[in-house]
Amino acid sequence: MARNPIKDQVAIVGVGSTPYGRDLGRSELSLGLEASVRAIADAGIDAQEIDGLCGTGMTPLAMGGSGFLSLQGGLGIDRCTWTKNGWLGSALVYAAEAVFAGTCNTALVVQTNVRGVNMSRAAARDPYRLRASHYSDGGGGDVGLGDFAKRWIHSGEPYAAIMRRYMHDFGVNKDAFALMAVNNRSQAALNPDAVLRAPLTIDDYYSSRTIWDPMQMADMDVPVDCAEAMIVTTVERARDLDVTPVLIHAMSLGGTRIGEYYENFGGWEYNSFQVAHEGMWARSDLRVGDVDVFYPYDGYTMDAIAVTEAAGFCEIGEATDLYRSAWDPARQMMFLNGRVPVTTGGGGLAHGRAGGANLYTEAVRQLRGGLGERQVPNAQNALIGIGSFFHDPSAVLLRRG
Repeated sequence: MARNPIKDQVAIVGVGSTPYGRDLGRSELSLGLEASVRAIADAGIDAQEIDGLCGTGMTPLAMGGSGFLSLQGGLGIDRCTWTKNGWLGSALVYAAEAVFAGTCNTALVVQTNVRGVNMSRAAARDPYRLRASHYSDGGGGDVGLGDFAKRWIHSGEPYAAIMRRYMHDFGVNKDAFALMAVNNRSQAALNPDAVLRAPLTIDDYYSSRTIWDPMQMADMDVPVDCAEAMIVTTVERARDLDVTPVLIHAMSLGGTRIGEYYENFGGWEYNSFQVAHEGMWARSDLRVGDVDVFYPYDGYTMDAIAVTEAAGFCEIGEATDLYRSAWDPARQMMFLNGRVPVTTGGGGLAHGRAGGANLYTEAVRQLRGGLGERQVPNAQNALIGIGSFFHDPSAVLLRRG
């Protein structure tokens, strides 16, 4: 086993979410502050106890959005000894590292998303969003500023190409993508906060509009305005709170040498998902058979397929057979190994695009229990894999405390 001194020593003790909507008419900071206030109340702590902040964005300062500078001022937190901005799955990992290292004792992680002008034609016609985009740093980061290839970083063309290569290399059709899309929509039907709750069938998937062949509309997450927040602290502090703590059992990021552009795709056995999950499992006492709920990132359905395989639920290229064997036609959902539900809450494809932060908060709520008809019985362990094929990946295994 790889060295893992952080194992079960850091806990998530509070979560907070805003409503999800296509056009809430609110700023990133407004959303981030609301999620923060809810997470603080959920943990039952005073805001002044927070001495670490991980805000939204890829720039060190990320002013004008929900970066740590704006959040600390808006929340009135007097002093912080650790601050950082992060994105996608890595933000929680950064905060857990800081708490364990003692750089701070209680960290607030805030991740916001606002439907940008590059995400839909409706958003591009919105004068407020269009003007705001002129003064932004590119959606929370300086990624690719001044670089002619910037559009390749967060656009869908490379994912369409990766989908086509996957189908070619393994001789499969699009059923795995379709089953993931339908599963997440069916899960969202049980989530009153999800944006897309209307039923989606396999036929609906295949008839959805083609965006970049073979990618279709149903393969893409739904852009929304939203925010998620989490409170991370030591296990010792968690014992003093009136909450059910969720322990961070093992975690890993996943850097590779392929560089920053998708055209450098390293193949199915060498990408950030594979590296992150290998690192996480090397640090865990548990194995894939111990997972009770599974949350593969679904910015695109191709991501979810890759995370499923990287996690070890099946071999590379076998997700189609796995999903077919796990399919419950009555419920229109997957249950891996006959029992493990996938992406309760609906994920990015149906709950709404939150950069994977809603996978973390949904996993925490499932492990705590009390979600009514959508509660997974006796859920003890949750596996979350978030990120892209090359940037901001994480594999995190959570346990009920």
